[in-house]
Amino acid sequence: MRTAVGTARAATTSAPAPSYGALAPKPAPAPAASFARPEEPSQSRALLVLINELMAGVETRFGIKPGTLVERKLVRIFKDMPMATLKDWVESMNNCSTEHSEWQSLVENLTVHETYFCRDPDLMSMLADEIMPHLLNLRKTQKQVQIWSAASSTGEEVYDLTFSALRAMQKAGYARLFEGKLVPEAGWSVFSFGTDISNQALRTAKAAVYGDLGMGSFRNLPDEWKSMFEDVKIAPANAMPGVNYFKIREWVRQCTRFERFNLMNNRPPVMGMDLVFCRNVLIYFEDPIKKAVQTMLARAMSTGGVLVLGASVQMLVPEYFESRLGKGGPWYVRNDKRV
Repeated sequence: MRTAVGTARAATTSAPAPSYGALAPKPAPAPAASFARPEEPSQSRALLVLINELMAGVETRFGIKPGTLVERKLVRIFKDMPMATLKDWVESMNNCSTEHSEWQSLVENLTVHETYFCRDPDLMSMLADEIMPHLLNLRKTQKQVQIWSAASSTGEEVYDLTFSALRAMQKAGYARLFEGKLVPEAGWSVFSFGTDISNQALRTAKAAVYGDLGMGSFRNLPDEWKSMFEDVKIAPANAMPGVNYFKIREWVRQCTRFERFNLMNNRPPVMGMDLVFCRNVLIYFEDPIKKAVQTMLARAMSTGGVLVLGASVQMLVPEYFESRLGKGGPWYVRNDKRV
């Protein structure tokens, strides 16, 4: 098994697919009869069957329905591998649990993590002007706001949400600027939790160091957001020549935590959340999985908490939410109905 797995892992490294928790455009749907179609007559049906079986395993375990472009790439990648080797590897994968390192490696190599700070200005404005005032009024007795980014990718969204919450608290008189830091007033706190399926993305999120590339994390950064960052004096080990790197300041990072979580799990990793973002990953799921994920998110939320989905994602469990429409799109307030 090890030789086959090693060979397949190395091959899939060059085949990125739609991100589990990020922003790649949604691929065209796969043909109903088959996940992949051969582009050359020489490609065997046996290869297609194995590719279909492997992709069905990805969908079953992680909810991700691959698109045809990715599937065709996989066909091209695997077509030169000995059929017996590939068959043995796929059979071995079928006998592995979802948490096995082989599945984790495959998903890592089939995942693109492309995101950036403040990527939706209208949504961030709605968060500041509509959602956060609602939540701060809701929590003025408990004096705590708990946030979950349910597909956090490399962490930009988590830090956006944390900084937005602190700025809203300052505006409401619940936080103040002290020695360049936004500090919650006595008794108040912010907790932001980020989860993703990718260990690689989570390592970046925890390190909180981002490069200033042309189309990188800072492509849409407003001036008022720059106080969240400090210069990196020692470049990371994988730094690119000529690129400046910046790190999230400690007073923002101390409000955050990141963990790996598979949205196919119906038991949420946290409870009592006041704000949940799950904006892009659901477009890669079929409706039954979307509904199951939304139910799990509702289970994780406190009464009066707010759920924000992607603009193109339909709310499939309206019995648990009151819908509101703001200038940045819809948002959903959790009612008291038990899940």
